[in-house]
Amino acid sequence: MIKKSKIKSDFFELSIFRRRLTILVLITLFITLFLKTLYLQSMQRDFLQAKGDNYSNRNQILHAFRGKILDRNNELLAASTPVETLAVNLPNLKITPDQRKKLASLLEIHQKNLNKRLNKKGKHTIYLKRRLSPEIAGKVMALKIPGIYTRKEYDRFYPGKEASAHVVGITGMDGDGQEGIEMYANEILSGVPGYRKVLKNRSGKTVDDLQDIQIPIDGKDIKLSVDKRLQYSSYKALEKAVEKHGALSGSSVLIDAKTGEVLAMTNYPSFNPNNRKRTSRDLKYMRNRVVTDKYEPGSTIKPITVSAALKDNTVKPDDLINTVDGFKVGRFMVRDTKSYGLITVKEVIQKSSNIGTTKISQKLKPKYLWSVLNEYGLGKKTGIEFPGEVKGTIHHHKNWGESEQATISYGYGISTSLIQLAQAYTVFANQGEIKPITLFKTDGPVIGKKVIGKKTSNQMLDILESVITTDGTGILAKIPGYRVAGKTGTAKKSSQGGYGDKYIGSFIGIAPVSNPKFILAVMIDEPTIDGYYGGIVAGPAFQSIMSDALKLYSIPQDGKKIDPSADQKMVLLKN
Repeated sequence: MIKKSKIKSDFFELSIFRRRLTILVLITLFITLFLKTLYLQSMQRDFLQAKGDNYSNRNQILHAFRGKILDRNNELLAASTPVETLAVNLPNLKITPDQRKKLASLLEIHQKNLNKRLNKKGKHTIYLKRRLSPEIAGKVMALKIPGIYTRKEYDRFYPGKEASAHVVGITGMDGDGQEGIEMYANEILSGVPGYRKVLKNRSGKTVDDLQDIQIPIDGKDIKLSVDKRLQYSSYKALEKAVEKHGALSGSSVLIDAKTGEVLAMTNYPSFNPNNRKRTSRDLKYMRNRVVTDKYEPGSTIKPITVSAALKDNTVKPDDLINTVDGFKVGRFMVRDTKSYGLITVKEVIQKSSNIGTTKISQKLKPKYLWSVLNEYGLGKKTGIEFPGEVKGTIHHHKNWGESEQATISYGYGISTSLIQLAQAYTVFANQGEIKPITLFKTDGPVIGKKVIGKKTSNQMLDILESVITTDGTGILAKIPGYRVAGKTGTAKKSSQGGYGDKYIGSFIGIAPVSNPKFILAVMIDEPTIDGYYGGIVAGPAFQSIMSDALKLYSIPQDGKKIDPSADQKMVLLKN
Protein backbone atom coordinates (compact mmCIF):
# COMPACT_ATOMS: atom_id res chain seq x y z
CA MET A 1 0.00 0.00 0.00
CA ILE A 2 2.75 2.37 0.91
CA LYS A 3 4.65 1.42 -2.22
CA LYS A 4 1.68 2.21 -4.50
CA SER A 5 1.12 5.62 -2.90
CA LYS A 6 4.75 6.53 -3.36
CA ILE A 7 4.62 5.72 -7.08
CA LYS A 8 1.58 8.02 -7.58
CA SER A 9 3.33 10.81 -5.69
CA ASP A 10 6.46 10.53 -7.87
CA PHE A 11 4.33 10.54 -10.99
CA PHE A 12 2.38 13.61 -9.89
CA GLU A 13 5.60 15.51 -9.08
CA LEU A 14 7.11 14.58 -12.47
CA SER A 15 3.99 15.84 -14.28
CA ILE A 16 4.15 19.15 -12.48
CA PHE A 17 7.80 19.52 -13.55
CA ARG A 18 6.96 18.74 -17.15
CA ARG A 19 4.08 21.16 -17.20
CA ARG A 20 6.22 23.93 -15.77
CA LEU A 21 9.07 23.14 -18.21
CA THR A 22 6.70 23.18 -21.15
CA ILE A 23 5.16 26.47 -20.06
CA LEU A 24 8.64 27.95 -19.60
CA VAL A 25 9.74 26.85 -23.05
CA LEU A 26 6.58 28.26 -24.62
CA ILE A 27 6.98 31.55 -22.79
CA THR A 28 10.64 31.73 -23.88
CA LEU A 29 9.75 31.04 -27.51
CA PHE A 30 6.96 33.62 -27.41
CA ILE A 31 9.28 36.25 -25.94
CA THR A 32 11.96 35.38 -28.55
CA LEU A 33 9.49 35.68 -31.42
CA PHE A 34 8.11 38.92 -30.00
CA LEU A 35 11.58 40.42 -29.65
CA LYS A 36 12.56 39.23 -33.15
CA THR A 37 9.40 40.75 -34.62
CA LEU A 38 10.01 43.97 -32.75
CA TYR A 39 13.60 44.04 -34.04
CA LEU A 40 12.61 43.40 -37.64
CA GLN A 41 9.77 45.94 -37.56
CA SER A 42 11.84 48.68 -36.01
CA MET A 43 15.49 48.12 -37.01
CA GLN A 44 15.21 46.25 -40.35
CA ARG A 45 12.00 47.68 -41.76
CA ASP A 46 13.53 49.56 -44.72
CA PHE A 47 15.79 46.68 -45.68
CA LEU A 48 12.96 44.14 -45.65
CA GLN A 49 10.64 46.46 -47.53
CA ALA A 50 13.23 46.93 -50.30
CA LYS A 51 13.92 43.19 -50.35
CA GLY A 52 10.25 42.48 -50.73
CA ASP A 53 9.91 45.01 -53.51
CA ASN A 54 12.78 43.35 -55.38
CA TYR A 55 10.80 40.15 -55.53
CA SER A 56 7.55 41.82 -56.55
CA ASN A 57 7.93 45.44 -57.70
CA ARG A 58 10.12 46.22 -60.72
CA ASN A 59 11.24 49.40 -62.43
CA GLN A 60 10.79 48.60 -66.10
CA ILE A 61 13.12 50.79 -68.20
CA LEU A 62 11.42 52.88 -70.87
CA HIS A 63 14.07 53.63 -73.48
CA ALA A 64 14.29 57.11 -74.92
CA PHE A 65 14.21 57.40 -78.71
CA ARG A 66 17.70 58.34 -79.95
CA GLY A 67 17.78 61.46 -82.07
CA LYS A 68 18.45 61.35 -85.81
CA ILE A 69 21.61 62.61 -87.50
CA LEU A 70 20.86 64.61 -90.66
CA ASP A 71 23.01 66.14 -93.36
CA ARG A 72 22.80 69.82 -94.31
CA ASN A 73 19.88 69.06 -96.67
CA ASN A 74 17.94 67.06 -94.03
CA GLU A 75 18.95 63.77 -95.64
CA LEU A 76 19.15 60.92 -93.15
CA LEU A 77 22.61 59.82 -91.97
CA ALA A 78 21.58 57.87 -88.84
CA ALA A 79 18.24 56.82 -87.37
CA SER A 80 16.86 54.38 -84.79
CA THR A 81 14.44 51.55 -85.52
CA PRO A 82 12.50 49.51 -82.92
CA VAL A 83 13.88 46.04 -82.17
CA GLU A 84 13.30 43.40 -79.50
CA THR A 85 15.69 41.70 -77.11
CA LEU A 86 14.81 38.09 -76.31
CA ALA A 87 15.48 37.13 -72.68
CA VAL A 88 15.04 33.87 -70.74
CA ASN A 89 14.21 33.37 -67.07
CA LEU A 90 16.00 30.01 -66.74
CA PRO A 91 14.40 28.75 -63.46
CA ASN A 92 10.93 29.16 -65.02
CA LEU A 93 11.80 27.86 -68.47
CA LYS A 94 9.59 25.04 -69.68
CA ILE A 95 10.23 24.09 -73.28
CA THR A 96 9.38 21.01 -75.28
CA PRO A 97 11.72 19.41 -77.88
CA ASP A 98 9.44 20.64 -80.66
CA GLN A 99 9.55 24.20 -79.28
CA ARG A 100 13.35 24.04 -79.09
CA LYS A 101 13.51 23.08 -82.75
CA LYS A 102 11.17 25.89 -83.82
CA LEU A 103 12.99 28.43 -81.62
CA ALA A 104 16.38 27.52 -83.09
CA SER A 105 14.97 27.91 -86.59
CA LEU A 106 13.44 31.33 -85.90
CA LEU A 107 16.63 32.66 -84.27
CA GLU A 108 18.89 31.04 -86.89
CA ILE A 109 20.89 29.34 -84.14
CA HIS A 110 22.19 25.76 -84.31
CA GLN A 111 20.14 23.62 -81.94
CA LYS A 112 23.22 22.38 -80.07
CA ASN A 113 24.25 25.98 -79.32
CA LEU A 114 20.71 26.82 -78.26
CA ASN A 115 20.60 23.85 -75.87
CA LYS A 116 23.98 24.83 -74.43
CA ARG A 117 22.75 28.33 -73.67
CA LEU A 118 19.43 27.21 -72.21
CA ASN A 119 21.16 24.67 -69.95
CA LYS A 120 23.52 27.13 -68.30
CA LYS A 121 23.87 26.53 -64.58
CA GLY A 122 24.18 29.25 -61.99
CA LYS A 123 22.39 31.77 -64.20
CA HIS A 124 18.99 33.28 -63.50
CA THR A 125 18.43 35.38 -66.64
CA ILE A 126 20.20 35.34 -70.00
CA TYR A 127 19.84 37.32 -73.24
CA LEU A 128 19.11 34.80 -75.93
CA LYS A 129 19.28 37.25 -78.85
CA ARG A 130 19.42 41.00 -79.20
CA ARG A 131 18.17 43.30 -81.95
CA LEU A 132 15.44 41.00 -83.24
CA SER A 133 12.91 42.49 -85.62
CA PRO A 134 9.44 42.89 -84.07
CA GLU A 135 8.14 40.38 -86.65
CA ILE A 136 10.54 37.60 -85.57
CA ALA A 137 10.04 38.44 -81.89
CA GLY A 138 6.27 38.10 -82.39
CA LYS A 139 6.71 34.64 -83.91
CA VAL A 140 8.89 33.57 -80.96
CA MET A 141 6.32 34.77 -78.43
CA ALA A 142 3.60 32.95 -80.39
CA LEU A 143 5.32 29.70 -79.34
CA LYS A 144 4.14 30.51 -75.77
CA ILE A 145 7.22 29.16 -74.04
CA PRO A 146 7.08 29.82 -70.26
CA GLY A 147 10.15 31.77 -69.09
CA ILE A 148 10.84 33.54 -72.40
CA TYR A 149 9.99 37.23 -72.70
CA THR A 150 10.97 40.24 -74.82
CA ARG A 151 12.18 43.75 -74.09
CA LYS A 152 11.84 46.67 -76.51
CA GLU A 153 15.01 48.47 -77.62
CA TYR A 154 16.19 50.53 -80.58
CA ASP A 155 18.76 49.67 -83.24
CA ARG A 156 20.74 52.21 -85.27
CA PHE A 157 20.58 52.32 -89.05
CA TYR A 158 23.06 54.18 -91.29
CA PRO A 159 21.85 54.82 -94.87
CA GLY A 160 25.24 56.29 -95.92
CA LYS A 161 27.03 53.02 -95.12
CA GLU A 162 30.80 53.13 -95.85
CA ALA A 163 30.78 56.62 -97.39
CA SER A 164 29.61 58.36 -94.20
CA ALA A 165 30.86 55.88 -91.60
CA HIS A 166 33.90 57.86 -90.42
CA VAL A 167 31.91 61.04 -89.84
CA VAL A 168 28.75 59.63 -88.29
CA GLY A 169 30.42 56.85 -86.28
CA ILE A 170 28.66 53.96 -84.55
CA THR A 171 26.79 53.01 -81.37
CA GLY A 172 27.45 50.04 -79.10
CA MET A 173 25.11 47.19 -78.12
CA ASP A 174 23.50 49.37 -75.44
CA GLY A 175 22.92 52.28 -77.82
CA ASP A 176 25.67 54.61 -76.61
CA GLY A 177 27.90 56.36 -79.16
CA GLN A 178 31.34 54.80 -79.58
CA GLU A 179 32.84 56.61 -82.57
CA GLY A 180 32.41 59.82 -84.55
CA ILE A 181 29.49 62.19 -84.09
CA GLU A 182 27.55 59.41 -82.33
CA MET A 183 30.16 59.61 -79.59
CA TYR A 184 30.75 63.38 -79.63
CA ALA A 185 27.03 64.25 -79.41
CA ASN A 186 25.97 61.20 -77.40
CA GLU A 187 24.34 63.18 -74.58
CA ILE A 188 22.26 65.28 -77.00
CA LEU A 189 21.23 62.27 -79.10
CA SER A 190 20.53 59.89 -76.20
CA GLY A 191 17.90 61.83 -74.26
CA VAL A 192 16.86 60.61 -70.80
CA PRO A 193 15.37 57.11 -70.23
CA GLY A 194 12.20 56.72 -68.18
CA TYR A 195 10.72 53.88 -66.14
CA ARG A 196 7.43 52.21 -65.27
CA LYS A 197 6.90 50.45 -61.92
CA VAL A 198 5.16 47.09 -62.33
CA LEU A 199 4.31 44.10 -60.16
CA LYS A 200 5.71 40.77 -61.30
CA ASN A 201 5.11 37.21 -60.13
CA ARG A 202 7.74 34.59 -59.45
CA SER A 203 7.93 33.59 -63.12
CA GLY A 204 8.76 37.17 -64.13
CA LYS A 205 5.45 37.98 -65.76
CA THR A 206 3.87 41.38 -65.21
CA VAL A 207 0.67 40.98 -63.23
CA ASP A 208 -0.14 44.60 -62.43
CA ASP A 209 0.78 48.16 -63.40
CA LEU A 210 1.47 50.23 -60.29
CA GLN A 211 0.77 53.52 -62.10
CA ASP A 212 4.18 54.94 -61.18
CA ILE A 213 5.61 56.18 -64.52
CA GLN A 214 8.50 58.45 -65.47
CA ILE A 215 8.07 59.42 -69.14
CA PRO A 216 11.36 59.18 -71.15
CA ILE A 217 12.72 62.31 -72.80
CA ASP A 218 13.65 61.55 -76.40
CA GLY A 219 17.01 62.61 -77.78
CA LYS A 220 17.31 65.62 -80.08
CA ASP A 221 18.02 65.49 -83.81
CA ILE A 222 21.22 67.15 -84.98
CA LYS A 223 22.07 68.59 -88.38
CA LEU A 224 25.61 68.30 -89.72
CA SER A 225 27.27 70.52 -92.30
CA VAL A 226 28.14 67.56 -94.54
CA ASP A 227 26.40 66.91 -97.84
CA LYS A 228 25.46 63.25 -98.28
CA ARG A 229 25.89 63.51 -102.05
CA LEU A 230 29.45 64.82 -101.75
CA GLN A 231 30.26 62.20 -99.14
CA TYR A 232 29.47 59.51 -101.69
CA SER A 233 31.27 61.32 -104.52
CA SER A 234 34.41 61.75 -102.38
CA TYR A 235 34.37 58.13 -101.25
CA LYS A 236 34.16 56.78 -104.82
CA ALA A 237 36.96 59.09 -106.01
CA LEU A 238 39.21 57.94 -103.17
CA GLU A 239 38.36 54.31 -103.84
CA LYS A 240 39.39 54.72 -107.47
CA ALA A 241 42.67 56.48 -106.60
CA VAL A 242 43.69 54.00 -103.90
CA GLU A 243 42.93 50.95 -106.05
CA LYS A 244 44.56 52.40 -109.16
CA HIS A 245 47.81 53.25 -107.42
CA GLY A 246 47.92 50.24 -105.09
CA ALA A 247 47.94 52.54 -102.06
CA LEU A 248 47.46 51.72 -98.41
CA SER A 249 44.64 54.24 -97.93
CA GLY A 250 43.28 57.61 -98.95
CA SER A 251 41.61 60.54 -97.17
CA SER A 252 39.92 63.74 -98.24
CA VAL A 253 38.13 66.71 -96.71
CA LEU A 254 36.06 69.32 -98.55
CA ILE A 255 35.15 72.54 -96.74
CA ASP A 256 33.18 75.66 -97.51
CA ALA A 257 35.86 78.31 -98.01
CA LYS A 258 33.73 81.11 -96.52
CA THR A 259 32.22 79.39 -93.47
CA GLY A 260 34.66 76.60 -92.62
CA GLU A 261 31.82 74.06 -92.75
CA VAL A 262 32.92 70.52 -93.59
CA LEU A 263 30.94 69.42 -96.65
CA ALA A 264 32.56 66.01 -97.02
CA MET A 265 35.05 64.05 -94.93
CA THR A 266 35.93 60.60 -96.23
CA ASN A 267 38.43 57.78 -95.92
CA TYR A 268 39.07 54.65 -97.96
CA PRO A 269 39.12 51.78 -96.99
CA SER A 270 36.10 52.17 -94.76
CA PHE A 271 33.63 49.92 -92.92
CA ASN A 272 29.89 49.32 -92.94
CA PRO A 273 28.45 50.63 -89.63
CA ASN A 274 25.29 48.56 -90.16
CA ASN A 275 27.30 45.35 -89.84
CA ARG A 276 27.76 44.50 -86.16
CA LYS A 277 30.10 41.60 -86.90
CA ARG A 278 33.31 43.49 -87.64
CA THR A 279 36.52 41.91 -88.82
CA SER A 280 40.03 42.90 -87.74
CA ARG A 281 40.29 44.79 -91.06
CA ASP A 282 37.21 46.86 -90.15
CA LEU A 283 38.70 47.75 -86.77
CA LYS A 284 41.96 48.77 -88.44
CA TYR A 285 40.22 51.29 -90.68
CA MET A 286 37.65 52.69 -88.23
CA ARG A 287 39.72 55.80 -87.43
CA ASN A 288 38.74 59.03 -89.15
CA ARG A 289 42.27 59.65 -90.39
CA VAL A 290 41.42 63.17 -91.61
CA VAL A 291 41.23 64.23 -87.95
CA THR A 292 43.03 61.59 -85.88
CA ASP A 293 46.24 60.98 -87.90
CA LYS A 294 49.17 63.29 -88.43
CA TYR A 295 51.81 63.18 -91.15
CA GLU A 296 54.63 65.27 -92.61
CA PRO A 297 52.87 67.39 -95.27
CA GLY A 298 55.81 68.00 -97.60
CA SER A 299 55.46 70.67 -100.27
CA THR A 300 51.93 71.74 -99.33
CA ILE A 301 53.64 73.82 -96.61
CA LYS A 302 55.74 75.80 -99.10
CA PRO A 303 53.00 78.38 -99.88
CA ILE A 304 52.80 79.23 -96.18
CA THR A 305 56.56 79.80 -96.04
CA VAL A 306 56.47 82.03 -99.13
CA SER A 307 53.45 83.95 -97.80
CA ALA A 308 55.44 84.74 -94.64
CA ALA A 309 58.22 86.24 -96.79
CA LEU A 310 55.73 88.20 -98.91
CA LYS A 311 53.94 89.44 -95.79
CA ASP A 312 57.01 91.27 -94.40
CA ASN A 313 58.23 92.30 -97.89
CA THR A 314 61.31 90.11 -97.68
CA VAL A 315 60.65 88.98 -101.25
CA LYS A 316 58.31 89.81 -104.15
CA PRO A 317 56.66 87.33 -106.54
CA ASP A 318 59.01 88.29 -109.41
CA ASP A 319 62.26 88.23 -107.41
CA LEU A 320 64.80 85.76 -108.82
CA ILE A 321 66.12 82.80 -106.82
CA ASN A 322 69.10 80.73 -107.92
CA THR A 323 68.25 77.02 -107.62
CA VAL A 324 71.15 75.59 -109.63
CA ASP A 325 72.57 72.32 -108.25
CA GLY A 326 72.26 71.28 -104.61
CA PHE A 327 72.29 73.61 -101.66
CA LYS A 328 74.05 72.60 -98.43
CA VAL A 329 72.51 73.53 -95.11
CA GLY A 330 74.52 72.33 -92.13
CA ARG A 331 75.24 68.63 -92.66
CA PHE A 332 72.40 68.17 -95.15
CA MET A 333 72.17 68.74 -98.88
CA VAL A 334 68.89 70.21 -100.14
CA ARG A 335 68.01 69.04 -103.66
CA ASP A 336 65.28 69.34 -106.27
CA THR A 337 64.02 66.63 -108.62
CA LYS A 338 65.79 68.53 -111.43
CA SER A 339 67.81 71.71 -111.87
CA TYR A 340 65.51 74.69 -112.46
CA GLY A 341 68.24 77.32 -112.64
CA LEU A 342 67.36 80.95 -112.01
CA ILE A 343 63.60 81.15 -111.29
CA THR A 344 61.17 83.63 -109.74
CA VAL A 345 59.55 83.29 -106.33
CA LYS A 346 56.31 82.46 -108.14
CA GLU A 347 58.06 79.67 -110.04
CA VAL A 348 59.50 78.30 -106.79
CA ILE A 349 55.93 77.29 -105.85
CA GLN A 350 54.88 76.46 -109.40
CA LYS A 351 57.74 73.98 -109.81
CA SER A 352 57.88 73.08 -106.10
CA SER A 353 61.58 73.82 -105.59
CA ASN A 354 63.03 72.74 -102.25
CA ILE A 355 66.16 74.80 -102.87
CA GLY A 356 64.19 77.93 -103.70
CA THR A 357 61.94 77.56 -100.64
CA THR A 358 64.96 77.00 -98.39
CA LYS A 359 66.72 80.14 -99.68
CA ILE A 360 63.55 82.17 -99.12
CA SER A 361 63.15 80.79 -95.57
CA GLN A 362 66.73 81.72 -94.71
CA LYS A 363 65.80 85.36 -95.23
CA LEU A 364 63.32 85.03 -92.32
CA LYS A 365 64.05 85.00 -88.60
CA PRO A 366 63.21 81.65 -86.97
CA LYS A 367 60.85 83.25 -84.46
CA TYR A 368 58.93 85.04 -87.22
CA LEU A 369 58.51 81.94 -89.41
CA TRP A 370 57.47 79.90 -86.36
CA SER A 371 54.86 82.49 -85.37
CA VAL A 372 53.39 82.61 -88.90
CA LEU A 373 53.07 78.80 -89.01
CA ASN A 374 51.20 78.99 -85.70
CA GLU A 375 48.90 81.73 -87.00
CA TYR A 376 47.94 79.40 -89.85
CA GLY A 377 46.76 76.94 -87.18
CA LEU A 378 49.56 74.42 -87.58
CA GLY A 379 50.69 72.57 -84.46
CA LYS A 380 47.35 73.01 -82.69
CA LYS A 381 43.84 71.56 -82.89
CA THR A 382 41.27 73.12 -85.17
CA GLY A 383 38.58 72.63 -82.52
CA ILE A 384 36.40 70.58 -84.85
CA GLU A 385 33.53 68.82 -83.08
CA PHE A 386 35.02 65.34 -83.32
CA PRO A 387 36.66 63.00 -80.78
CA GLY A 388 40.35 62.17 -81.02
CA GLU A 389 41.64 65.18 -82.96
CA VAL A 390 45.45 65.46 -83.00
CA LYS A 391 47.23 68.79 -82.91
CA GLY A 392 50.33 67.97 -84.91
CA THR A 393 53.87 69.03 -84.03
CA ILE A 394 55.99 72.12 -84.61
CA HIS A 395 59.07 72.37 -82.46
CA HIS A 396 59.61 75.72 -80.78
CA HIS A 397 61.91 78.00 -82.74
CA LYS A 398 64.37 78.07 -79.83
CA ASN A 399 64.96 74.36 -80.44
CA TRP A 400 65.53 74.64 -84.19
CA GLY A 401 68.92 73.42 -85.31
CA GLU A 402 70.96 74.73 -88.22
CA SER A 403 69.01 72.72 -90.80
CA GLU A 404 65.58 72.49 -89.15
CA GLN A 405 64.36 75.83 -90.43
CA ALA A 406 65.15 74.68 -93.96
CA THR A 407 63.37 71.31 -93.68
CA ILE A 408 60.33 72.85 -91.98
CA SER A 409 60.02 75.42 -94.77
CA TYR A 410 59.30 72.65 -97.29
CA GLY A 411 57.28 70.34 -95.06
CA TYR A 412 59.66 68.00 -93.22
CA GLY A 413 60.28 68.00 -89.45
CA ILE A 414 56.71 69.22 -88.99
CA SER A 415 53.50 67.19 -88.69
CA THR A 416 49.89 68.15 -89.35
CA SER A 417 46.53 66.51 -89.88
CA LEU A 418 44.65 66.84 -93.16
CA ILE A 419 41.92 68.93 -91.51
CA GLN A 420 44.56 71.36 -90.16
CA LEU A 421 46.02 71.80 -93.62
CA ALA A 422 42.59 72.44 -95.13
CA GLN A 423 41.95 75.10 -92.50
CA ALA A 424 45.33 76.73 -93.18
CA TYR A 425 44.37 77.26 -96.83
CA THR A 426 41.24 79.21 -95.82
CA VAL A 427 43.70 82.10 -95.38
CA PHE A 428 44.34 82.18 -99.14
CA ALA A 429 40.61 81.92 -99.93
CA ASN A 430 39.47 84.71 -97.61
CA GLN A 431 41.83 87.61 -98.30
CA GLY A 432 44.13 86.61 -95.46
CA GLU A 433 41.56 85.50 -92.87
CA ILE A 434 41.61 82.01 -91.29
CA LYS A 435 38.18 80.49 -90.63
CA PRO A 436 37.11 78.15 -87.80
CA ILE A 437 36.26 74.58 -88.84
CA THR A 438 32.92 72.96 -87.96
CA LEU A 439 30.96 69.78 -88.67
CA PHE A 440 27.64 71.45 -87.83
CA LYS A 441 25.57 73.56 -90.19
CA THR A 442 25.91 77.27 -89.55
CA ASP A 443 23.77 80.26 -90.48
CA GLY A 444 25.04 83.70 -91.31
CA PRO A 445 28.59 85.02 -91.80
CA VAL A 446 31.52 83.44 -89.94
CA ILE A 447 34.13 85.74 -88.47
CA GLY A 448 37.73 84.59 -88.73
CA LYS A 449 41.14 85.88 -87.68
CA LYS A 450 43.45 87.96 -89.89
CA VAL A 451 46.75 86.22 -90.67
CA ILE A 452 48.07 88.00 -93.77
CA GLY A 453 46.96 91.09 -95.67
CA LYS A 454 44.63 91.19 -98.68
CA LYS A 455 47.52 91.99 -101.03
CA THR A 456 49.58 89.00 -99.90
CA SER A 457 46.56 86.73 -100.08
CA ASN A 458 45.83 87.77 -103.68
CA GLN A 459 49.49 87.29 -104.59
CA MET A 460 49.39 83.76 -103.15
CA LEU A 461 46.19 82.87 -105.06
CA ASP A 462 47.89 83.98 -108.29
CA ILE A 463 50.99 81.93 -107.44
CA LEU A 464 48.92 78.84 -106.54
CA GLU A 465 46.91 79.16 -109.76
CA SER A 466 50.16 78.87 -111.73
CA VAL A 467 50.62 75.38 -110.26
CA ILE A 468 47.57 74.19 -112.25
CA THR A 469 49.22 74.82 -115.63
CA THR A 470 51.38 72.85 -118.04
CA ASP A 471 54.43 74.45 -116.36
CA GLY A 472 53.26 73.45 -112.88
CA THR A 473 53.04 70.21 -110.93
CA GLY A 474 49.25 70.15 -110.55
CA ILE A 475 48.03 70.03 -114.14
CA LEU A 476 45.94 66.88 -113.50
CA ALA A 477 43.81 68.87 -111.04
CA LYS A 478 42.63 71.23 -113.77
CA ILE A 479 38.83 71.56 -114.11
CA PRO A 480 37.44 72.63 -117.50
CA GLY A 481 35.69 75.99 -117.26
CA TYR A 482 37.03 76.90 -113.82
CA ARG A 483 40.11 78.61 -112.44
CA VAL A 484 41.76 76.43 -109.81
CA ALA A 485 44.58 77.24 -107.37
CA GLY A 486 46.43 74.60 -105.40
CA LYS A 487 49.60 72.86 -104.37
CA THR A 488 50.96 69.35 -104.75
CA GLY A 489 52.80 67.57 -101.98
CA THR A 490 55.05 64.51 -101.97
CA ALA A 491 56.71 63.46 -98.73
CA LYS A 492 58.74 60.45 -97.72
CA LYS A 493 57.26 58.65 -94.73
CA SER A 494 59.44 58.70 -91.66
CA SER A 495 60.62 55.37 -90.32
CA GLN A 496 62.83 54.26 -87.49
CA GLY A 497 66.13 56.05 -87.84
CA GLY A 498 65.17 58.26 -90.78
CA TYR A 499 63.10 57.99 -93.97
CA GLY A 500 62.29 54.90 -95.99
CA ASP A 501 61.09 54.41 -99.56
CA LYS A 502 57.36 54.89 -98.85
CA TYR A 503 55.57 58.11 -99.76
CA ILE A 504 52.47 60.18 -99.12
CA GLY A 505 51.13 62.03 -102.16
CA SER A 506 48.74 64.93 -101.57
CA PHE A 507 47.00 67.85 -103.20
CA ILE A 508 45.14 70.78 -101.69
CA GLY A 509 43.32 73.33 -103.78
CA ILE A 510 40.81 76.17 -103.99
CA ALA A 511 38.06 76.82 -106.57
CA PRO A 512 36.94 78.95 -108.23
CA VAL A 513 39.80 81.44 -107.92
CA SER A 514 37.70 84.50 -108.81
CA ASN A 515 35.38 83.92 -105.83
CA PRO A 516 36.60 80.96 -103.72
CA LYS A 517 33.79 78.62 -102.64
CA PHE A 518 35.50 75.30 -101.84
CA ILE A 519 38.77 74.08 -100.39
CA LEU A 520 39.62 70.42 -100.89
CA ALA A 521 42.53 68.43 -99.45
CA VAL A 522 43.32 64.91 -100.71
CA MET A 523 45.97 62.55 -99.36
CA ILE A 524 46.99 59.13 -100.76
CA ASP A 525 49.08 57.01 -98.38
CA GLU A 526 51.81 54.73 -99.77
CA PRO A 527 51.00 54.60 -103.50
CA THR A 528 52.98 51.83 -105.22
CA ILE A 529 51.72 51.70 -108.83
CA ASP A 530 52.13 54.31 -111.61
CA GLY A 531 53.98 56.88 -109.53
CA TYR A 532 53.80 58.42 -106.09
CA TYR A 533 53.95 62.19 -106.70
CA GLY A 534 51.06 64.19 -105.30
CA GLY A 535 50.09 65.65 -108.66
CA ILE A 536 49.75 62.17 -110.17
CA VAL A 537 48.07 60.20 -107.37
CA ALA A 538 45.98 62.90 -105.62
CA GLY A 539 45.43 65.42 -108.45
CA PRO A 540 42.84 63.35 -110.39
CA ALA A 541 40.89 62.57 -107.20
CA PHE A 542 40.84 66.30 -106.42
CA GLN A 543 39.61 67.04 -109.95
CA SER A 544 36.78 64.51 -109.65
CA ILE A 545 35.53 65.60 -106.22
CA MET A 546 35.85 69.34 -106.86
CA SER A 547 34.08 69.05 -110.23
CA ASP A 548 31.11 67.35 -108.58
CA ALA A 549 30.95 70.01 -105.85
CA LEU A 550 31.02 72.88 -108.36
CA LYS A 551 28.25 71.29 -110.42
CA LEU A 552 26.02 70.31 -107.49
CA TYR A 553 26.14 73.84 -106.08
CA SER A 554 25.77 75.47 -109.50
CA ILE A 555 28.90 77.60 -109.09
CA PRO A 556 29.35 79.90 -112.13
CA GLN A 557 32.34 79.15 -114.35
CA ASP A 558 35.14 81.71 -114.25
CA GLY A 559 37.65 80.19 -116.67
CA LYS A 560 38.08 79.29 -120.30
CA LYS A 561 36.45 76.16 -121.66
CA ILE A 562 39.31 73.85 -122.55
CA ASP A 563 39.88 70.30 -123.67
CA PRO A 564 41.93 68.68 -120.90
CA SER A 565 42.73 65.53 -122.90
CA ALA A 566 46.22 66.71 -123.85
CA ASP A 567 47.01 67.60 -120.25
CA GLN A 568 45.79 64.20 -119.03
CA LYS A 569 48.33 62.46 -121.28
CA MET A 570 51.26 64.28 -119.71
CA VAL A 571 53.60 62.31 -117.51
CA LEU A 572 54.50 64.42 -114.48
CA LEU A 573 57.86 63.83 -112.89
CA LYS A 574 57.68 66.88 -110.65
CA ASN A 575 56.36 67.66 -107.21
